Amino acid sequence: MKTYGKKYLALFLAVGFCLTVGRQAIAESGSCTSVKMNGASVWFPVSMRADETGRLEGVLPDLGKRIFKAFDISVEVGPAFPWKRLFVMMDNGQLDVIAGAFHTEERKEKYGFSLPVMTEEIAVFIPRAMTAKPGSLTDLAGLNGIKPFGASYGAEFDRLAAEFLSIEAPPFDDFETYMGLLIDGKADYLVMPRRYGQETIEAMDAQDHVEALSWPAAVNTLHFMFSRASPCIQLLDDFNETLDQLISAGQAESLLEAYTVKKLAR
Repeated sequence: MKTYGKKYLALFLAVGFCLTVGRQAIAESGSCTSVKMNGASVWFPVSMRADETGRLEGVLPDLGKRIFKAFDISVEVGPAFPWKRLFVMMDNGQLDVIAGAFHTEERKEKYGFSLPVMTEEIAVFIPRAMTAKPGSLTDLAGLNGIKPFGASYGAEFDRLAAEFLSIEAPPFDDFETYMGLLIDGKADYLVMPRRYGQETIEAMDAQDHVEALSWPAAVNTLHFMFSRASPCIQLLDDFNETLDQLISAGQAESLLEAYTVKKLAR
């Protein structure tokens, strides 16, 4: 057998073993027999709704469904809700898991976090007509910025934003509205995930009007977030063990590549 064949066989066996052990642990606990999972509806490729069916898909929802299925736990995915509403539902136990959220110290005090699944670079988008291109976050001082409602980009970004910047977060549910404010001159800059910002620009055919600055405003890790008001929080260690095996086997990377190819093929 060739070397690469042995490598993938070993990964397959490791994942299979982990799923078996995890399933046994869940069966013994018996306290979480179904999972209510939801996520952002417009966050490519992390978590989004399929245009045709409204089905929640993306790198994290797909991984979550695979893990819970392997544990013989049914997954109920709710309809689209505003981002802030999902957190309220987590707090009162109406929702067990959010598939795709940034880790922050404030959130860590309230929720259980999985291992990191992928990284997401946060970018600053500006009008192409802007003559003096900001070279750092502090260069944005004195300008009027916006970011998606409920977005938190990590402790360091939030600290700098509170100390130096003027950033509003109007309560819209789609990123095209935020980008439209920038195009219409109602904001000087927009802070949002780079990948989805670029896709939004392409979808709006706004390449001649908006550009992303090359430097990152932040680089954050993405996680599954578990409600502490849910009995399913007891699954977190087993969930992490299985998630680690799936990531090591390249499944997160494969999903990211598949969604990127699907988008390019549209």
